[in-house]
Amino acid sequence: MVPRIAVSATRAQTHYVQTHLVRGSDGEDSPALSWVRSGAPHPELNRVLRVGPDAVERSIALMDHAPALWSVWPNAGDGNAVERALERNGLVFVEEEPLLVLPLDPGAASGLPEDAAVPGVEIEACRTLEQLREWVSFWAAEAVSPERFPEIVRALAGPAGLDGSADAEATPAVTHFLARSSDAATRGRVLGCAALVIAGLSAAVEHVITAQAERGRGIGSWLTRRVIEGAHDAGAEACVLTSSPDGLGLYTRLGFRPECRIRSYAFPA
Repeated sequence: MVPRIAVSATRAQTHYVQTHLVRGSDGEDSPALSWVRSGAPHPELNRVLRVGPDAVERSIALMDHAPALWSVWPNAGDGNAVERALERNGLVFVEEEPLLVLPLDPGAASGLPEDAAVPGVEIEACRTLEQLREWVSFWAAEAVSPERFPEIVRALAGPAGLDGSADAEATPAVTHFLARSSDAATRGRVLGCAALVIAGLSAAVEHVITAQAERGRGIGSWLTRRVIEGAHDAGAEACVLTSSPDGLGLYTRLGFRPECRIRSYAFPA
């Protein structure tokens, strides 16, 4: 196994912030206010990552009515004051999730559990716009109407290195993965998705979803391992992710440990 390297809650928060900032077309990072906008009509792609009580109104103006989430850190001394300021401005509590961390040692072998392929499933990295369109159609299906999918594809193409503006040899900030059926009767059907985000020494596992009918087969675990291996190969010092209660067991089995919690706020739908 990878040696356990201490990752403080503060460092975990830094990994979280940096792996969000690298995905945006606009944003800033300061102790008082960190935020990112991608241009996509999806709240998970526009975030206020850190905000002080006195900067809440400015953060709202910067989001400019984009669907967005505001992150509040209960471990920070001003967490309660931030929540009160958000509520005064009309935002409501959405959810609280743990921020989990998996330390990585770039100088060692990955030490991850031996990868066991899921029968009848193949995993591919999205290297074309058509693959990215399929990824968006699967990932965003429950949150955004299909006519908004092209906007999301355009916003994700740049960080993924698929908009023609990046050096073809450069490592993209985001790599999207699709799990597909390889069975003869359903070959090519999308069964799951995930994403790897790299920002220097910081990495994140994002958007791990398995089709409802395919859960329990190990597809989510295999996708997560593929992302972790990519983070290790990129030289990251740690992977971070947030988890729903349903996914917590999967991630802890792979070595992730909770370091702190994030409370999310948004404007009512």
